[in-house]
Amino acid sequence: MIEIILIILGGAIGIGGTYYGYRLARSDSREIIKITEFNNAISKFRSSIIYELSGFYPIEQGWHKEDFHRLYESIPRINSAAAEFRIYVTCKGKFDSTIEEYNKYCRETKENDAFPLLDLPSMENPGDIKPKERFKNIVDHLLSFTIKD
Repeated sequence: MIEIILIILGGAIGIGGTYYGYRLARSDSREIIKITEFNNAISKFRSSIIYELSGFYPIEQGWHKEDFHRLYESIPRINSAAAEFRIYVTCKGKFDSTIEEYNKYCRETKENDAFPLLDLPSMENPGDIKPKERFKNIVDHLLSFTIKD
């Protein structure tokens, strides 16, 4: 009689252990899939930004006047990349406002602002941010959303 009870108890423990192992493996695999998807989304978003803004970002590269129209043309592609990446962002409000700031910059900045005819340091206010520097700050902020905490 005791042997039957031990066999039943052993079987129940075995089934319970198997079930627990299955649940643990399943939750681990889900977590790995989420991490992989997040890393892929980061990579895709960063690549899209860097590709679209090649020649403009980073600002150490010289901007060419004949390419200036590309800033305006980049708006839908950057917005598309941002829409795909947005689901992975924790601070959606800040992310959305940064995208809107990028859109506004690309729509409102004129060629003459980015390429002034006379770039005299004496005419600048010390607190003014140049258009190219402002652009760099916006793009840096966009890319900061891809940094893992």
